[in-house]
Amino acid sequence: MRLFTAALFAIVTSSLASAQMPVSPETRATVTHIVGDVIVNGQAYEYDRQLADEIGPRLTGSANYVHAVSWAQDKFKALGLANVHTEGWKIPATWEPDGPASGHIIAPREQTLHIYSLGWSPSTPASGVKGNVVYLEHLTPEGVEAQKDKLGDNIILADRKSLGANPKFSEILKALDQLNKLSVKALLLYGGANGIESATALTFDGSLSHFPVAQVGLEDVALIRRMLEHGPVTVEFSFKNRIRKDVEVNNVIAEIPGRELPNEVVIVAGHLDSWHPATGAQDNGTGASTVIEVARAVKASGRPPRRTMRFILFGGEEQGILGSTAYVRAHRAELPSIDCVLISDTGAQPAKGWYVMGRDDEKQALANVEPLLAGLGSNDTTPSVEFLFQTDHISFDLLGVPTLVLWNETDKYFKLHHKASDSFDSVVQADLNQGAATTAATAYAIADSEKSFAPHDTPEQIETMLKNASQWEDYQFFKAAGVFP
Repeated sequence: MRLFTAALFAIVTSSLASAQMPVSPETRATVTHIVGDVIVNGQAYEYDRQLADEIGPRLTGSANYVHAVSWAQDKFKALGLANVHTEGWKIPATWEPDGPASGHIIAPREQTLHIYSLGWSPSTPASGVKGNVVYLEHLTPEGVEAQKDKLGDNIILADRKSLGANPKFSEILKALDQLNKLSVKALLLYGGANGIESATALTFDGSLSHFPVAQVGLEDVALIRRMLEHGPVTVEFSFKNRIRKDVEVNNVIAEIPGRELPNEVVIVAGHLDSWHPATGAQDNGTGASTVIEVARAVKASGRPPRRTMRFILFGGEEQGILGSTAYVRAHRAELPSIDCVLISDTGAQPAKGWYVMGRDDEKQALANVEPLLAGLGSNDTTPSVEFLFQTDHISFDLLGVPTLVLWNETDKYFKLHHKASDSFDSVVQADLNQGAATTAATAYAIADSEKSFAPHDTPEQIETMLKNASQWEDYQFFKAAGVFP
């Protein structure tokens, strides 16, 4: 209770002290009520528990994901939100491991490997994959070309050095395509420490890899490399994955209609899907539960904002930001009416403020909101673009829509991100509530403002942003491949 009292006092007094902030007394009073409700009565922790413990891992398109979609619709309906519905899109393939992988070094001596199927890898043949290992020095088109005479009909090994200091995903995909043309048997990719799976995929559109791709523990990779210095190394491995082609996946959408400007929209969103080693409590159960908690608290305030607040839970984020990109494509004609998109996807450590992805105009606009966040300790911004292509804001950004991504501490988050330790016991209730309160206060203040949050970027400004972030080449590759709108 002392935390709530201190936060409430700081919010009110710092707001009153800011004469320049164009936030009405009514907006300020409602934000104060919403923040207090989230801190004292917040349900995000319980929502996350239900997602993680009762539904479990939510691989896109899986039975658990479908269960989570129904669960989310029921939550929105129970809260009394309007226009609760789903919107479907197609994923080229769904993927789930059908039991554990197994693998061994068989020459020059036998050694059991810590090995897992990488996400969206095809199954191995029933008899497994067996072959000599060739270390790929550079997982780039040039690197494959340099070693092409040694790679065909072998199992390829790539480690951190193979990727280089600043790997570009577009270059990796081009290299993988070249490996496929050389008819390699499989790819062994480095993972976490032995026994620690760190789930990911080597495709960016929900399609399957061309050939089996396995993740191998760091110590096992180092062992194979040392063995290769003294002669040939032969390995064998096998795994089976459950795969379905051309599956419809649903996003979940709900609204609180605006009282004065219902055709202008502020979106609060996160992704509902997760990886499978654990239950996705942090990535992204915390983000999904934040979206629902913001909806609950704003609805409970009894004062709808000027603009419509739209709450979206996307699927397919982990396979290449698929659900949000599908949404942007389907609603492209409506994008000019979207005032801002707020995303939560970096776990539930204390929020520091917002990523503005290099947009100085957004930083300036948030200066009017920051006094509302001072008591929460989240009244800051960062121009960092380290996560520019990493979550569901990017397709909106690429078409000029202003976006904000919640800026959390992430040191604990990345120790369990995509791993078996991403379970509900890692979530701290007070920290989750603080992030949810930050999101609710910011989103409501923007939605209730007399003025729009920030202008939509022009194509020229978007190109400059991508070049400044050293992402222009990747963007052009993915755009040409039809990945981005």
